[in-house]
Amino acid sequence: MSNRYEKAVKAVMYVVLGMFAMMALYPLFFVLVTSLKSPAEYVNNKLLMPQSPTFRNFYHVWVKGNMLRYFLNSCILIPTGLVVYLFVCITAGFAFGRLRFPYRFPLFLSVLFLMIFPQMLLSIQIFQICRKLHLVNTYLGLILVWVAYFGPFGTYIMTTYYATVPMEIVESARLDGTGVYRMLSYIMIPIAKPMIIIIVVIGTQSMWNELPFSLLLLQTEHLRTITQGLGMLKGQYGLDDTTLSASILSASLVPLLLFIFFQRQITMGSYSGAVKG
Repeated sequence: MSNRYEKAVKAVMYVVLGMFAMMALYPLFFVLVTSLKSPAEYVNNKLLMPQSPTFRNFYHVWVKGNMLRYFLNSCILIPTGLVVYLFVCITAGFAFGRLRFPYRFPLFLSVLFLMIFPQMLLSIQIFQICRKLHLVNTYLGLILVWVAYFGPFGTYIMTTYYATVPMEIVESARLDGTGVYRMLSYIMIPIAKPMIIIIVVIGTQSMWNELPFSLLLLQTEHLRTITQGLGMLKGQYGLDDTTLSASILSASLVPLLLFIFFQRQITMGSYSGAVKG
């Protein structure tokens, strides 16, 4: 009797999970099939598969809408920003998590305090600072703003992870004469690889999807990122749903592939953090 009850519970659980999975995946499916339809077919067939698939919408987005240029801009800008972002998060996280220095806790609280401000509240002040430093319409200015805004969250993640590393490892390395930078490079970074992958994914998605700072600082058309280009494309041409779906799918391709390829590492990092915490 208990065996039948367990099988029934599992069957109900699988059905419920399957329904939730379909609900989560259907928007992506809808965007995909809509991007492959012509405007005339979309009017008569909005929900089902396209009868005559076409890639004309992607051609319009990538060539006429100049999204290919914006895509290349993002592919150049974001890896450069990630290098600075990782350097700040890893070194600051190690310093706050495992080093002892004056005013460490107040400084860490000030980093956490920076996380509460929304982008629109800081936009005017950031634009004025970048204008005085001649960083408007430069990738350097946008990278520094991204690191300053997204860095506190990554620093918090690395600090909480390094705080769980046994202090004996740090003390034994110091007894062997290992300096701080060698300890960080050869001991702490290899230990924190799962968490580093997580903040890489978080940082990439945050920078890829960021819009307000990009609109403020990159005012020249050929410097736009793909998210900025997507917003300007819709406002400039008044896109129909089929072309808009193609542009949305194009802009979300990199974050989606990033999550698919690093899904195992993300799961391992989350599990590792949960166990250590």
